[in-house]
Amino acid sequence: MELTYFGHSTFQIETGGTTLLFDPFFEDNPHTETAPDTLDPDVVLLSHAHFDHYADVDAFAGPDGPLVISNFEIISRVGEDYDHENVQPLNEGGTVGFDWGTVEAVHARHTSSFPDGSYGGVPEGFVLDFDDYTVYYTGDTAPFAEMEWIEDYYDVDLMLAPVGDVVTMGVQGTIHAAEMTGTDAVIPLHYDTFPFIQVDLDEVEAAIENAGFTCHRLDFDSSLSL
Repeated sequence: MELTYFGHSTFQIETGGTTLLFDPFFEDNPHTETAPDTLDPDVVLLSHAHFDHYADVDAFAGPDGPLVISNFEIISRVGEDYDHENVQPLNEGGTVGFDWGTVEAVHARHTSSFPDGSYGGVPEGFVLDFDDYTVYYTGDTAPFAEMEWIEDYYDVDLMLAPVGDVVTMGVQGTIHAAEMTGTDAVIPLHYDTFPFIQVDLDEVEAAIENAGFTCHRLDFDSSLSL
């Protein structure tokens, strides 16, 4: 399995011949030089409708586009705006299985609206079970007590979570989430993109490591083999 981080909360997982892209945000993302038209995902997962997670869905949507997984409001909007029929609705608590593994939509403590201000449904995170490796992408969230339930059902190997604070949890919230889910390792996301979420990543990494978790600190447009 290979994970590529494009900055902010946009990343890609390649596993078993399948490529999954999360929250496409490229053109206005200051951290990446990757153009979305150079990517060819099989699956696009959208955690919520805010512009910094949804802005470049149009680069992948269309009659022949990849499978789009998200809440009912988002997949309905993608279908209507882009004539995109290859969609999978997945609301909080729902699980679907594929040849490459399963994905469950879990709660995310945040807000969600489309760039035009209209309602974007309930934000969510995703737990992806690839049989031999389990990844939890929290989406934009603060810690919530039900994260403990994730550990009841999954052996989480890796958690990708925001650390930028202000509009999501900061590093202490991320550590609390890691403790509740029982993950082995953390990849920090959602920082430095805007002035109000600037962090000292050295301090973030040290705090995560000191709490007993492996911190995979990825450069933008870089990859990690898992």
